[in-house]
Amino acid sequence: MLDLALLIILVFGFFVGLRRGFILQLVHMTGFIISFIIAYIYYDQLAPKLTLWIPFPMLDEESTLNMLFEATNLDQSYYRVIAFAIIFFAVRIVFQILGSMLDFVAHLPILKQLNVLGGGILGFIETYIVVFILLYIAAMLPISMIQTLLNDSVLAEFMITNTPFLSDQVQEWWIHYVSE
Repeated sequence: MLDLALLIILVFGFFVGLRRGFILQLVHMTGFIISFIIAYIYYDQLAPKLTLWIPFPMLDEESTLNMLFEATNLDQSYYRVIAFAIIFFAVRIVFQILGSMLDFVAHLPILKQLNVLGGGILGFIETYIVVFILLYIAAMLPISMIQTLLNDSVLAEFMITNTPFLSDQVQEWWIHYVSE
């Protein structure tokens, strides 16, 4: 069931990119990258402050995805992930608003086919990365219903563990960084 939802979301991202076109999607993708960089730079500073506001839930030990999080200080990893998500999505919303103001750029007469196809590809990539981050965050939540959904999803597990560069890098940032 989750696999079908993920496929629909990814296809939807492709079509959103097609509709936006390459130029406007490039503006949105640039905002996405800047959001990612800002979140990466500042999540470490926000994470300790979140311990006062957000309680750390207990983990469900039956989850097969718990192997990702075998760090000694899992609570710190949890707060790093939450801090990253808060910063990332806050900055992302600002860039979405700015990007929507540049909607007129999508209507400039340029090579229409290249503009449309390039936008579709960038839209898919952007959606894939957002879904990847959300799945990674969900994998850290010790809620048995979410863990069951993730464990039963081939696509979710594949995305979390086998996404080139991101799977290893995110695990290094959020999990292994804590255990050093």
